[in-house]
Amino acid sequence: MSNLSKDLIIKAINDISLEKDEQIFSTNLIEDVVIKEGHVQISIFANKDNFQILEKVTKKIEKNLKNSIDALSITAVLTNHIENNNENEKDDNENLKNVKNIIAIASGKGGVGKSTLAVNLAYSFFKQGLKVGLLDADIHGPSIPHMLNLEGKPELTEDRKIIPFDYKGIKVMSIGFLLNEDQPVIWRGPMVHSAIKQMAQDTNWEDLDILIVDMPPGTGDAQITVSQNLPLKGAIIISTPQSVALNDAKKAIGMFAKVDVEILGVVENMSYLILPDGSHEDIFGKDGGGKLANELKVDFLGSIPIDKQIRLNSDLGDPSKLKEKYFDEIVNSFLKHSKLKI
Repeated sequence: MSNLSKDLIIKAINDISLEKDEQIFSTNLIEDVVIKEGHVQISIFANKDNFQILEKVTKKIEKNLKNSIDALSITAVLTNHIENNNENEKDDNENLKNVKNIIAIASGKGGVGKSTLAVNLAYSFFKQGLKVGLLDADIHGPSIPHMLNLEGKPELTEDRKIIPFDYKGIKVMSIGFLLNEDQPVIWRGPMVHSAIKQMAQDTNWEDLDILIVDMPPGTGDAQITVSQNLPLKGAIIISTPQSVALNDAKKAIGMFAKVDVEILGVVENMSYLILPDGSHEDIFGKDGGGKLANELKVDFLGSIPIDKQIRLNSDLGDPSKLKEKYFDEIVNSFLKHSKLKI
């Protein structure tokens, strides 16, 4: 397996005999070849006109390569036919058909409290009597299993659908359940794309009023995968008041605009530090989130201070112990102003 290389794999694919109708395929359609610890994933570009033929070709590639190269596993995937085939997209989202609203929690950068907001909003929505799910789509830094003190591998239904974990009635799924706690996720685009789609679309969510999606930070391939492959009703943007964070938040907003996802509101985190005497100190600036919401002409849903109890509850894996009403107030503001039917 040490001799595996992209050139070797492409040469082996070139040697595969194709039927006449399969000759639409050429190695020019190969977008990427990822080799990871002896596992091979081949990404092949497809469109609505050729994907049915290329599906046959991918199976032939997998079968032939298993006999001709030394690899632990070989997977050939089509990377574009879902966006170009409405019927296929409908089938892929079958497990989401009874989810009324899918809302992304997003930021332009890491470390601004996105996962904290996602977890606590999910719990606050649940306290409102809603049926709630929580999807951890942060492939490279899944933190929700730790923040909810959940561990183990998910079970499957008889038809091979993933059974989500349960946190006090909230349905939860994360890539973190599929990996060892200290195992880094060193994947490139196609593998990230497949993992996010599988978690979202192969999980048996059943009936939900709202599914909260903890997005990966940034504006790259993983974020676009979620935005284009899940029927999002919109996104809530979180940022600190700091100018640098606000600039990154604007980039996330720009990304959502390009994929036609509505911004449902802005939340400001780390708005101020609560001092021992009860006064506030504006460490990262003041009112940045409100100004951003005003600039975008969207709802400012609320602010969250730097509060030691939030950090402790996250480390303990139990948001239910938080007595302060920061997140309840954000949910109340959202439900009051949102046009969504929740």
